[in-house]
Amino acid sequence: MVTLYAPDPVHASPQAIMEVCLCHHTRRAARAISRLFDEALTPIALKVSQFNILAAIGAHDSASTADISRLLALDRTTLSRNLKPLRKAGYVSSGGGAGRRPDTLVLTYAGRTILSEATPLWQQAQGQLTQLLGTSLSGAVLQTLENVARILT
Repeated sequence: MVTLYAPDPVHASPQAIMEVCLCHHTRRAARAISRLFDEALTPIALKVSQFNILAAIGAHDSASTADISRLLALDRTTLSRNLKPLRKAGYVSSGGGAGRRPDTLVLTYAGRTILSEATPLWQQAQGQLTQLLGTSLSGAVLQTLENVARILT
């Protein structure tokens, strides 16, 4: 049985912390998974983080920056920073954000095109990861991550 916490938090060794730290293991797995998806998206010069933003915007006719920020669990400054290259590439446009109202984000024609080109590459990476983990574990990981995100957001 794996211990999920350091038994004596005052005297926890760095090694013990690294063995049980949920944040460390989650981020380590996330980096490995991101590398797999980033490699798959290399032919169209997208990162998986950019693909996810495009998919999130594309899943709505239009969405506010606050909506996308909440959906992706990103703070607004991080979302804004990640939107810059997508806007520069002409994939995303925004408007209507006068005063305190957040911008409304929409995919441009180029954005919808790159998303449709990226989707088969994403599907290939998704299939590869599912095959590596097995269908059962993939489903369990997906459900667990969804539960964790719901609890913490």
